[in-house]
Amino acid sequence: MLKTNLIDVIKSFSKEELRSFFDFVSSPYHNSSGSVVKLVEQVKKYYPDFENRNFTKEKLFQKIFPSGEYNDQVMRNLLSDALQLCHEFLSEQWFRNNKTEKMRYLLHQLRIRNLDSLYDKNLKAAYKEVQKEHSLDFLFFENLYRLESEVFLNELTHNRQESIYPVVVRQGELLTYDYLSKLINHIIDMQVNETYYSIKDNNSFTKELFAGLNIEPILDKLKNGSEKEYSVFLIFYYRALLALKGKEEDYLEFKKIFMGHTKLFNRQTNYNLITTLETYCINNIKFNSAKYRAELHEVHRKSIELDLLKLYKEGYLNLLKFWNIFINSVEINQVQWAEEFAEAHYSDLEPDIREGAINFARAIAAYKKQDYDKALEILNRTKLSQFLFKLSIKTFYLRIYFEKGDYQSAGFALDSYKQFLYKNKTISDAYRSNYLNFAAMYNEIMKAASGEKRSTKEELLEKIESFSSNIHSKQWLLEMIDHIE
Repeated sequence: MLKTNLIDVIKSFSKEELRSFFDFVSSPYHNSSGSVVKLVEQVKKYYPDFENRNFTKEKLFQKIFPSGEYNDQVMRNLLSDALQLCHEFLSEQWFRNNKTEKMRYLLHQLRIRNLDSLYDKNLKAAYKEVQKEHSLDFLFFENLYRLESEVFLNELTHNRQESIYPVVVRQGELLTYDYLSKLINHIIDMQVNETYYSIKDNNSFTKELFAGLNIEPILDKLKNGSEKEYSVFLIFYYRALLALKGKEEDYLEFKKIFMGHTKLFNRQTNYNLITTLETYCINNIKFNSAKYRAELHEVHRKSIELDLLKLYKEGYLNLLKFWNIFINSVEINQVQWAEEFAEAHYSDLEPDIREGAINFARAIAAYKKQDYDKALEILNRTKLSQFLFKLSIKTFYLRIYFEKGDYQSAGFALDSYKQFLYKNKTISDAYRSNYLNFAAMYNEIMKAASGEKRSTKEELLEKIESFSSNIHSKQWLLEMIDHIE
């Protein structure tokens, strides 16, 4: 079977994209080779799997040149030409879907051709497009700045020097807003990687620069101008404060402003903004499980209401997002809601992880209903390769064995659990410590419950509180201590 870069690209096409690509290749404007058209026509017959014994270079060549003798160099050239057309098609698709770039390029062409009347008309349309509701993103200020840059060149071309200064001032303002917005996103990306992976803070001057900035005058300036620009920048600003300082008042302010302006942004931006709310809740569960799990559940319901479970409408649901929604609902005893969610949305996951994800969900639902044997049976056939899910599966084995009273199996599972944590070098020390503390406390409670070691509830509670918030599944451990006689 044929395996080439061309096939890899075409595999990524939707049915609609494949049809459009064939039209693209068939157009003399884009392609003058009839042989390439025939090649693509044959290749698309094997879409989407491309798994067929007849799908070889030799068989394709025979279809393209029925009376010709196979020539590998000719075939390689055709495949290369078709791949190049794939690249051009993808570029054109992006340009076609990016109205802002199209309009800016059109303005450039109208300006250099001295078509002033059309230029003015399209400039107004471009400003409307850039500020249109349900379309704004993290490039909002950059797009406005670029339009002002086009206006600057137009004024300069027409020798209207007296009109240039206000444009330059506006450019400076937008450049500042754009820089700060991008700086905010950069800081958040840094923060996420430092939190979840074994990366040390390298005292980046980026954070120091942001921390030392006096943003208040900028906010005052925006507040006296465009309400839309003020709202957008304020949302970005509080998002950064939330990532850097993690204060509840910043969370509440960010949530209030964002929820009141979701109609401003496009899907991808709303997805990222609501994910910020989710991340804050997840990070604070260790401090107040009941409060922040309930808050997280509310945010998850809002995500579903706004149709923001997926970054792209036609894309896949992120496994971590799926799992966070499910497991958080389970932990606040919204088991039926969690089951309904999992059954309704596991098909939105990537095909190769669907079975593992839904099995895991069904196992946990069975566990919460105290059907431990069924939960173990399903867990035993649950396969997920991602580290965090392997760790979560191992954690639930421990919980099930303990609640079932099978302390021997719990002991073996605990040894495996700790080895798994020690061997993995990719997670941060803080994250590893959180789970190792859970393992240590689990061992103490298990010994007390099995009678191996005499410990009072007061002693166990004192030990668990010594870990403060740096311990995984603290609420569950407290519940298990409460059940010890």
